[in-house]
Formats: sequence, C-alpha cells, structure tokens
Amino acid sequence: MKFKTPPLVIFSTLIASALFAADINVSVGGEIHSLPAARDAVRELRAAGEQGDIDVIIADGTYYLDETLILGLDDSAPEGAVTRYRAAADARPVISGGRVIQGWKQSGLAGGKIWVAEVPWAKGDAFFHCLYDGSELLQRAQSAPVTITNETKAKMYTGETAIRVNFGYTEDILKNWENLEDIELYGSPTRKWMVNFLPIESIDTQAKTGKLAIPASYRMAGSFVVENCMEHLDTPGEWVLNSQSGRLYYWPKSGTPGDQIIAPGLNELIRVAGHSDASLAGKNEKPVQGIVFQGLQFSHADRQQWLPEDKGLQHDWNMWDKANGLIRFRGAQNCVVTDCLFTDSGSDGVRLDLFAQGITVENSTFTNLGGTGVLLAGYGPGKKDVNKGNTIRNNEITEVGLLFLHSPGIFVWQSGHNQIAHNHIHDLAYTGLVISGVRRRFFEPIFDQMGKPNPYRNKWIFDKETREHSSTIRWDEITLGDDIQDWNFYEPYMHARGNVIEFNEIHDCLKLLHDGNCIYLSGDGDGNVVRNNVTYNHPQGAMIRTDDDSHGNIVKGNLLFGTMGNQGITIKGLNVATGNVFVNCQLLTGGAGNTVDPDSTLSRNVFYHTSTPFTDGFHYGLPNVKEGLDYNLYYHEGGRAEALLAAQKAASRTKVIDRNSVAADPMFIDHIHGDFGFKAESPAFDLGIEPLTLDIVGQMGTLEDPFLARFADGMPMHFKHTPKKKGKKQKNAELHL
Repeated sequence: MKFKTPPLVIFSTLIASALFAADINVSVGGEIHSLPAARDAVRELRAAGEQGDIDVIIADGTYYLDETLILGLDDSAPEGAVTRYRAAADARPVISGGRVIQGWKQSGLAGGKIWVAEVPWAKGDAFFHCLYDGSELLQRAQSAPVTITNETKAKMYTGETAIRVNFGYTEDILKNWENLEDIELYGSPTRKWMVNFLPIESIDTQAKTGKLAIPASYRMAGSFVVENCMEHLDTPGEWVLNSQSGRLYYWPKSGTPGDQIIAPGLNELIRVAGHSDASLAGKNEKPVQGIVFQGLQFSHADRQQWLPEDKGLQHDWNMWDKANGLIRFRGAQNCVVTDCLFTDSGSDGVRLDLFAQGITVENSTFTNLGGTGVLLAGYGPGKKDVNKGNTIRNNEITEVGLLFLHSPGIFVWQSGHNQIAHNHIHDLAYTGLVISGVRRRFFEPIFDQMGKPNPYRNKWIFDKETREHSSTIRWDEITLGDDIQDWNFYEPYMHARGNVIEFNEIHDCLKLLHDGNCIYLSGDGDGNVVRNNVTYNHPQGAMIRTDDDSHGNIVKGNLLFGTMGNQGITIKGLNVATGNVFVNCQLLTGGAGNTVDPDSTLSRNVFYHTSTPFTDGFHYGLPNVKEGLDYNLYYHEGGRAEALLAAQKAASRTKVIDRNSVAADPMFIDHIHGDFGFKAESPAFDLGIEPLTLDIVGQMGTLEDPFLARFADGMPMHFKHTPKKKGKKQKNAELHL
C-alpha cells in the first residue's frame, strides 16, 4: 500500500537526522514508514546542502510498494559520497511489490475445496502471472499436454513470422473460453533450450487451429499445456485468475487459504535510472551514482510478460531493456548491492541495462526466482559500448528460472570487462552462466544490401522480423568487409569482451531442459578469460562451452568433474584451452554451426580418468586441429591411457596432434582432498603444465562457503558423487510438459 508522510514530519525528521550524521530512520510504525518517504527525506537533505554519506536505516518489517520506486538524478549522491539504504542492526526488512489477498470465501467448486477472492483491480497492467503462499510459488492450473502441430518442418527459424503465430492442435483441449485473453500456452516451441508463455488471440475449434497474440520464439510446434483455465483447476495448490469476473480461484493444499497469499503488483520494485541517451555520442547521458542497498530482502515482482514490441536476447532467454526485476539499474554508475536476499519473485533479481558501469553486486543470495539471477545487457551490436566494468562477486544463485526455465544464473549480454568471481551457482533448469552477443547469421539485412547471399541460411533460416537479436542491432553503425564470414569484421561490434570469469563453483545445472552448460559463451568479443572455476554434476552437454561465433577466449586452470556426464569442455572457434584438469570428462567440439578452428591451442591439460564408464577417449571430434593440440598429460586408472592416446593420434587427419603428449600418472600431491599440484617427480613439469594447487582450488566458490569446505571428505572423483548439503533442503522446479 502507498504511504504519504506529511511535509512537516519529513522536515522535523531531517533536522534530527542532520544532528546524527545524516541518518534517516524508517520503521513500519514510525514517522517515516515507507521507502518513498525515505527517498523524499534524502532529497530534502541533499537540497539543504548535505554532501556526505546518508544512511537510510530500515527497521524490521515488510515495506510494500504500490508503484516502482524510482531513484533518479535527484537521488544521485555527490562525488565521493553514497546514499545507503540499509537494514538496521540484526534486521532483515522486506521490500515487497506484492499485495496480500484477503476476503477469501469458500466456493461450491470441487466440493467446496476451491476458494475465491474478489480482485476487481487485477486486470490490464495489474493482471498478475504468479502467486505465492508465503514463500511457496504456487502452480497455475494446467491442462494435460496438447500436441501443437505446424505444416512447416523447419528446425527452428522458419522464414515466415506466421509459422510462429499460427498453429494446429490435435487433442480437444483448446476452446474459445470467454476470458481467452487470460489464458496462455506454455511449452518449448521446437527446441528444448527455452520455454515460452504465449497468450492466445483466437481458437477455431472446428478447424482445430489457433493464433497467438505474440510470436513464439521458433516454429510453433511441440508439446504444450494450457495455463490459467478454470476447467483445469483440478489439483491442490493450483490457482486461476479471471480478469473478466475479477476473481481469483485457489485450491489450497491445507484446505483453507492462509493469511500470506501474495500476488505481485509490480514488474519492477526499484529502478535506479538516470538519463539515457541511445545516440552514439551520448552527450545527454547522465547516470545516477552512489546508491547502495545493504542487508535487505526484495520480493514479489511479477513474472515477465512478453509484448509485441519486445526485443529478445539470445534464444529469447531474456528481453532487451525490459522493465522487470527486483532492482534495475538503467543509466547508473558506481552503485552497490551487498548482503541482500532476492527471493519469492516471478522474474529477474538484479538487472543492469544499457549504461551500467562500476556496479557491484556482492555477498547476496538469489533464490526462488522466476527469471535470471543477475542480468547485464548493453546495447546491441554497433559502436555504443557503455555496459561494462561491473563486478558480480561472492553470491549464491540457486533455483532461479522457476518459471522461465531457460534463465541463466548470471547472464552477460553485450557487456564487457566485468569480473564474475566467487559465485556459487547451482540447481538450475538450464545454464549456469552465459556470456553472449549476436551471431553473424542475424546480419542478413546487411548481406542483402551488399548483394550477397546469407552463407548461414542452409542451417538457420529465419524471418528478418524475428524477436531474437535482429531488432537490437544498430544497423547504421555496422560496416562489413567483402568477406562476410570474416569474424574480424564483426568483433568490434561484439561488446561481451574482456570479461574475467574466475573462482566460481557451478554445478547441478541442466536439470530440466536440453543443450545447456555450466559456463557458456557465444557471439562474444575477444579476450574473455574463464579461469580457476570448478564444475560438476552436469548430466549432458559440456560443462564449459565456447559455442558459435566465440573466438579469442582463454579457458584456463578450470577443474571439471565428470560425475554425471562425460563432456568437459566443448571448443568451437579459435580459442585457447590450457592448464585445465579433466576428471572423467573429455575435450571436444560441437557439430552444428561452427566447429573448432584448426589453429586453436588445446595444450598442457591434464586428463585423469578413473575406472568409470568414460573410457572412449580423452578428446574427440578434433581430427582437423593442428600442432596446438599437444603437451597434454593423459592418465587412466585402468591402464588404457597409452592405447587411447595412440587411437587419438591415428584418428587425426593432420597427423601432428599430441606429438609431445604423455600417457602417465600426473602424480597429484593430494587430489582426493583438493590439492591438484604435482609432486616433484611428476611428468607434468616437463610438459610445462601449470598446477592447480591447493591454494587455487581453495579459492573456488564463495568466500564463506568454498567448494573445498563441502568436499572435505574427498573430491568427486567417481561417477554420480554428490556433496553434503548444507542448510535447508531446497525444492526442485518442475517442468510441466
């Protein structure tokens, strides 16, 4: 609800605060009892000449926002000072965009098990897409699976927008419901590396055809379910919102609704936004600076709703410059989020959109979110590079992407020179960490202008109005050379460059979707460094992957355990992979799109295989690689290393790989307890391999709960080894397909 503090109260509080180092105290029952009132009090202090730090000290309690709290240029701190919104000592105040649903009445539906509440306000922009019972994300009512069909057989992109909008269906599930605008289809169109929530525009029950209100990501085909339809409200824990009747229906598991049924009322809770200038010169760019959030909990923003004007990032894993998230920085610099909890919300945790520099997100927890944990998204390909130099450090990110299952824990798109370090990312439906930009095949309009055919159309046919990527490209700033396949012409426009991804612990990803990774790079600029990370419990697909149009990266000193799958690092493009330790996993390249560049450097790695199912080689799919694949150390406990090494050499077309590689025991100091350094007599020294010492491995993971602390009884050296769980047991997201 919205609070308004009288000016006299604010003025008297300001006088008192000025006497005590510019502190502003906020409490639910106090004179200043809302964040908007606190913000206004800060403005008055600044207007009165306060140039130092201001602390907004927030007592325990829940502070509801009924509109997005905007911290603009009027709230920017002076140079060298900060405005800090922080929890009082020993407090964890909650900033909520939710609305508690009251007035429940028992209905006559399902024998009185379904309850109803009047919510006449829940329509239009106030229509909500998720609902909470305390901290539990409740499941919207779902139908049985319905098979969506399409005449076009294209894999993904189709060449026609209509194929992403029009569809047929087989089962008699879809109908012309009176509130059709409230109902969505949920599923994965064609490919299982993303999901869509798709509003329905019309249904023809006689022809068994339908039309979507917005296009699907790809060709509209596959297994879907109907969500938010009354006739499918048949399971305890489910709910339905009908905007026409203004009623919310809920079947509580406990028999009666509790007093903490909360519906999100906002897409964004807090927006820190200066003046953005999209022009290349950016003369009117005026960022907000010096805002700090410390010790707070943020909850209850709505699930992201896609609109016709939205612009998609890679595979529509998120939307560009989208107004959603618990905290959103857009036109901001030198701000901090520390020791905060982002939970119980339908979309992203923290977003850094467009101009975002010197932003630090640290020491925080992201869990029970419908979208991405942390997103950094700059401008599309062109010459404007203003999302950079940020730090995402020492955070735990777990069980995010509960609604948009494809959501990465951390997503860095067209953003460079960031440090992503000491994060613990785990238990996700899809990929842990993504660094990406835009692939060459999306530049077809320029190929047309140059009178050249799209060389990628044999595999990737798509319409030029696709939501993904195309509309983010700053076409007037792009100039290509005559050879439109030469990556050097594209790289200057790819701003996801120079990122350092280090000392992260990433595991138990890809629990529900397909073709994902722990760390993923694609369409990025040069100079990204992926070093000293640890990955494990990845069921299929590589743990680290440089995918299509990913070049100039260094993948170094990572520790990879093949506990559930045997793919360690997939290398496409021209990259370096060196000094990595592969335990029961392999080095390989991909098939579709690009493959490994023959001049890649894949050297001085250690491959350590125990007697597990993974005995078919240390690397594969690399027959065209040249001298750069060499000086590796291969070991197999079952004594097969020499035979496997010989087979690899025989399969090489270049006949130059592994000339100096050795099949021998690396002689780790104490690998069982995390010391992958080498004993003095190890053959690794003659090969020039840098050791992963106990000091390096000990830094992997978060600072308070490092990787080694949870594997004190021994490293995961064998198949399906899992660590001891700490803290409360987490529930798993479910894919209802």
